[in-house]
Amino acid sequence: MRTLALCFAMASLVSAPMAAMAESPWTVKIGVSQINPKSSNGLLAGAYESDVSSEIGLTPAIEYKFAPNIVGEVLLAIPFKHDVTLTNKVGVSQGKAASFKHLPPTFTAKYLFTPAAAFSPYVGLGLNYTLVYDEETQGILTGTKLKGKDSFGLAATVGFEYRVPNSQWGVAADLRYAKIKSDLTLNGGDIGTLTVDPMVLGVSAVYHY
Repeated sequence: MRTLALCFAMASLVSAPMAAMAESPWTVKIGVSQINPKSSNGLLAGAYESDVSSEIGLTPAIEYKFAPNIVGEVLLAIPFKHDVTLTNKVGVSQGKAASFKHLPPTFTAKYLFTPAAAFSPYVGLGLNYTLVYDEETQGILTGTKLKGKDSFGLAATVGFEYRVPNSQWGVAADLRYAKIKSDLTLNGGDIGTLTVDPMVLGVSAVYHY
């Protein structure tokens, strides 16, 4: 009996860390996303229609499960660089006139419809903060100083994760929307608002701790 009891005790000690790992609320995601700004991104200086380029970049994220169906996500991303082209009122393109970088961390609360299943769709709502920096000018704006204001707005997502059976790994795909706009100044004077409001398509590798 003592030997049997000792075996049970040792089994409990070994399985306890494994159970803790299985129940960890933390998840890490490494993905790639394409940012597709809305068309017609704003009239600048009262004379030029602006257009912001689509870009692709890495988008890591960290998730924490507060409840079986409720997950909090922080989308970190790396800085994206976008080009801005201008078109005058008669429809003649003025070419690339500026570029800027932005860092868009996004905090989202997600609801999982089938958290215990291999295939788990979800929806989410959150907030986006976009840091705008490293503005550069060229073309018709050569020699000027452009500055964009940081942005704060709502964000939403819909997507799914497929988790490999009996594994900590999975894959996820999602479509996001973020309200992003930046008030611009040129040589210190207000020239209007650049409205990006992108749809973001992403795919990720997922690891559950």
